[in-house]
Amino acid sequence: MKKIIFIFAAFLLFFGFSSCDEDDIKEFLPSFDVNLVETEDIPVHVDKTNGDWATFTNSVALSIVKNVTKDYLNKIKNIKINKLSYKIINFSGDPSGEVDGSFWADNTISLNNAFVVKTAANNGTVYQITETAELNRIATALKNGHTINVKYSGNALCDNANMDFIVEVTLDAKITIDP
Repeated sequence: MKKIIFIFAAFLLFFGFSSCDEDDIKEFLPSFDVNLVETEDIPVHVDKTNGDWATFTNSVALSIVKNVTKDYLNKIKNIKINKLSYKIINFSGDPSGEVDGSFWADNTISLNNAFVVKTAANNGTVYQITETAELNRIATALKNGHTINVKYSGNALCDNANMDFIVEVTLDAKITIDP
């Protein structure tokens, strides 16, 4: 009799679980977070100027499509940007060269600044977007499109020599996924 009850219970369990599909199981799975740190480089070159400010612009795509997120892009519940910043690296050229520039994210200016490029590079100065509304706007754009364009543009003065540098952009975000 015990064998019959055991076989019957095993039979019920087998058919009970075999009738569940992926959507039934997902209802019981909790949301989970993925921490993403993405770094992209925007190269900038400015030819030697002769007393007149020269314009420059360059951009790169900033994306949340990575190995840890690619299977869940349509299931993103929320994106919280912990930090969005940039710094100047790999400077070469006119040591007194200046820029008056703007950092753009998703076709909107997020931050303006002016500095001597060599000094900013040597000091490792980090320029950070801190305004909550702006970070939320960028997070929404990333959630909706998964990739945004980031750009650094402005005016430069480098009368002694050409100037080259890289604007290193870092995105640190927490992505909440609802399976």
